[in-house]
Amino acid sequence: MKNFTLNSKLKVSIILGLMLFLHPIFAQDVGFVHMTHSTNIVGNYSYIDSPLLNNNPSAKFVISQRYNGISNNRATGIWYSASAQKWAVYNENLSSMPAGIGFNIFIPDDSSINVHVTDATNTIGHVSYLNGFDNGAYVFHSNYYNPNNIYNDKVYGTWQTGPDRWIMAENVTDIPMGAAFMIMGGSDVSSTLAFFISETSNITPNGLRLDHPMLNNNPNAVFVYSHRYAYPDTSNSVYLSSITDATYADGYWHIYAYAVSFPSNVTFDVIIPNTILDVEDQAIEYDKIKIYPNPVKDVTNFQSIAKIEEIQVVNLSGQVVLTSKQTGNSVQVNIANLPSGIYLAKIKTAQGWSSQKLIKQ
Repeated sequence: MKNFTLNSKLKVSIILGLMLFLHPIFAQDVGFVHMTHSTNIVGNYSYIDSPLLNNNPSAKFVISQRYNGISNNRATGIWYSASAQKWAVYNENLSSMPAGIGFNIFIPDDSSINVHVTDATNTIGHVSYLNGFDNGAYVFHSNYYNPNNIYNDKVYGTWQTGPDRWIMAENVTDIPMGAAFMIMGGSDVSSTLAFFISETSNITPNGLRLDHPMLNNNPNAVFVYSHRYAYPDTSNSVYLSSITDATYADGYWHIYAYAVSFPSNVTFDVIIPNTILDVEDQAIEYDKIKIYPNPVKDVTNFQSIAKIEEIQVVNLSGQVVLTSKQTGNSVQVNIANLPSGIYLAKIKTAQGWSSQKLIKQ
């Protein structure tokens, strides 16, 4: 977190100006990492400080837990504090939130998200029907406390039955009536979708290895994930009631399961936002980069409030195929010689590296 002080009127003017500049950037799915620490923890919850969420009780987003050296073997959810005018992540079993826990925060724009509340018309036992998702949909979810103030200390996945999708308690016990969830249908317009099935070749001591060019060798990656039961077929009907988190080790991200050996035939939906916000609680996001045109045939522009120091273009095999050492707030890069396809553009500023998807026509 960077500390700085501005005259309040000047600060408001700068923020408003930057918001106008950044508007095209925020009109897409974005992600960032929330870290718990002593200054934002109160009992079993931790306040999220983000200009995209603060004073916005109608905000919709989903989370996945992220390992940063401290374990949190507990089901988690999100809630909005009207008094603090901030959202928070919390432990469902009311145990104290440890400092040093990471959470991947995914705020959708192109992806769709709604609140699902269980009741007698949509819920039977350990499953609750989710309306509006077809067989191929990538579905993500987070427990949501606010509507009915119900704690819901369970691990959830989604269940595929033909064309229907359900949210499912992994321990096969009844879902509380009135429990709420944020349910997101992932879109690949400004995010990248993938699914992984655990098998002998990708199960490691760190869990299920996620071998993907946007994640490999990228410890700063942000993504959320969800277990999809009985997909692609009934051979994948495996429950995973363990708490999980995203763990980076040996150049790969993994989905790590607490207290169990990772089982085979478990399918996970994964969504990776193209835009990553490096620091959640800066009032001014200096390091956001606009790339245009994208898709591009030959020359594309990188525009940033922070000075660009380096640009790398990485192919789907993880190879750096182009490097630009041009510096400045506006940089042009010619990719005309690259084959058509999807690439990852990695941009370095004083705030570190960020990445976005780049499509070569």
